[in-house]
Amino acid sequence: MKKTLSALLTIAVSSPVIAAPQIPSDAEIKGRNTYFITPYQATCNVTPVNQVTANTPDEAIQLEQIFDKSLGYSLTLNAKGQAYIQLAIKEWNEKMVFATNPNVKLTIKGADINGQYITNLYCIEQKLALHHVNTHEWGSYLVELHGRPNQLISLRIVKE
Repeated sequence: MKKTLSALLTIAVSSPVIAAPQIPSDAEIKGRNTYFITPYQATCNVTPVNQVTANTPDEAIQLEQIFDKSLGYSLTLNAKGQAYIQLAIKEWNEKMVFATNPNVKLTIKGADINGQYITNLYCIEQKLALHHVNTHEWGSYLVELHGRPNQLISLRIVKE
């Protein structure tokens, strides 16, 4: 019994776990669009500006962006389908809504993502997937974006 349990624990600890994105139900999408009407509508009105794409985390540090109330970028993912943005957060416990293309994976080191891939029902023609992000401290956060190689994407960020 000990050997079996030990072997199972070794496999569980040494095997990488890949979490699939949690796609919300239609009811959750409708509920969030009703509850978060103000920030969801605000993402529709952010005009993305062209942004130089950082191909590595080190390049992103040189292009740090300061988040205040909203940001909007149009950028092209690199040949590997990646882009990085260093985001400076000025407030403690900042809650934001990120809007991206539906097929773009978004990760932010040191922040929580509470709800993702939520369809924005206020500007369906823009095809925005919404992600709720919470940072616990002020400071710099590395945003990683992954999609298709050389894909033109939109990234918009507003306060929740």
